Formats: sequence, structure tokens, C-alpha cells
Amino acid sequence: MGDFYGIAEIADAMGLSRQLVTVWRKRRSHGIPEPDAELASGPIWRRETVEPWIDRTRGRLGLAGGPESASRSLRLRTSRRVLRLAALMLEEPLRPRVLNEAAAQLRDLAPEIDSTADDVVGALLRELVETVRDPDVPAELLRVPVIESLPLVTAVARNSPDW
Repeated sequence: MGDFYGIAEIADAMGLSRQLVTVWRKRRSHGIPEPDAELASGPIWRRETVEPWIDRTRGRLGLAGGPESASRSLRLRTSRRVLRLAALMLEEPLRPRVLNEAAAQLRDLAPEIDSTADDVVGALLRELVETVRDPDVPAELLRVPVIESLPLVTAVARNSPDW
């Protein structure tokens, strides 16, 4: 890149859309630095201002080589399965067979989750599936840990720009 970056150059450097970078800037999310100047054509950043942020953010989001960040599909499937398991935990009377099936369906996502980048969302997904990793623990004993994990679903959504 040259000495200056605009929205398009940042998006290209990160492999993201211009629209997403624009949204991040407007929301002041992902720690995007303030532009060094505003032109009629939009904001611009000096290379030394924005490149360190690009490198940090690419790494944090799993955009820089290595494992990929969790896909939208995986984030939604994991969240749905956690929410379903939690809802079943609140039923009276408990139905152990149905609970164990729901826990197994969530557990089935573990290998896919474990292969994602070690970024914020990946860590949250790993934590969500952690409660059901041991197939020898009956699901009815997981009521409190599953219910306590519900705020993690919200955290996945908050850390997912395409939620």
C-alpha cells in the first residue's frame, strides 16, 4: 500500500467489504483508529496510524492465515443448540433422553469449533461447547452450567459483525 489508506484500502488489506469497514468506523467498533484527516471523498489514515491496527485486527478476527474465524453458519448452529438445550433444561419434568440428545447435538459441533481461529468468537464458541464435551456426564446434571453459559450466546452475537 501507499502512505495513505482510505476505507477501500483498509477493506482490501483486510479482505473485507468496504461497507463493513464503514460500519465499524461509524460505530467506532473493533478499535478502528480515528482518521488522520477527512477529505471530501472520505476519511484517510496515515500508514503508521492504521497498519498496526490492521495487523492486530486481522489476527484477532482470524483473517491472517491459519485457521479461519467461525462461519456465520457455525455461530448460528451453536447458538441455536445451546438455546434449545437451555430451554429443555427448564422443562418440568426433565426428559433425560431428550436432554442427552440435545447435548449430543451440541457436542457434535466441537470438532468444527475446535478447528476455528483462536479469536474472540472462537474462544466463546469453545466455552459454549465445553459444558457438554464429556459424553459420560448426564445432561440433566448440566442444568446450572448450561443456564450460566447463556450470556456467552449474547457475546457471540455482539462480536459477530454479520449476525
